Amino acid sequence: MKSKSGFTLLELIISIAILSMVILLISSGYRLALDSWEKGENETAATQRLRILSTLLSQQLKSAYPYRMKIDNKNVVVFRGSAGSVMFATALTDSSYGGFKWVKYSYDNGTLLYKEGLLPDKKLIEKISGDEEIIDTDLGEVKFSYFSAEQGEWKESWDFGADLPAAVRVRISYFQPFTINIPMGYKEGEENNPGGSLSAL
Repeated sequence: MKSKSGFTLLELIISIAILSMVILLISSGYRLALDSWEKGENETAATQRLRILSTLLSQQLKSAYPYRMKIDNKNVVVFRGSAGSVMFATALTDSSYGGFKWVKYSYDNGTLLYKEGLLPDKKLIEKISGDEEIIDTDLGEVKFSYFSAEQGEWKESWDFGADLPAAVRVRISYFQPFTINIPMGYKEGEENNPGGSLSAL
């Protein structure tokens, strides 16, 4: 009998089809692995960024100082906050300057803004309303709340007044809310008031 050599057209078509499926499966697996790696890298970077931000906020709020100055003819502590912003005086300053400075964080539709200035400053109210520096433009949520030791409850806002809140609770994106205690929080009239004699004017 005469032996056959080579492939028939049908066998060639089947072989090409199988090879194409194998290449497609390999490509899909590679693409899936690459997407997973990129997603993991992005999540790691985002988590690291939020940790740095929360650490900075914690350090500054823990260093909040009951700095007093006259605002609207009242001698008040420089601390004001709402659900979307917080402004306060801090002792955490550049080592070359020392003293105190004011800082302000505000959140607006995914963007976190920041501004700071030195104290004392008679134009404080004007300056805190000016242009702010963008810190981050991809935050899902930033929310502040303030604990009143006198009333024993959390409040959504805190105005210039006689004292600091006892603590500030911060929620940043998908992180669990964290609470920052302010060691120098005090009530008007306390004997060991650390900032009662300090005035900006």
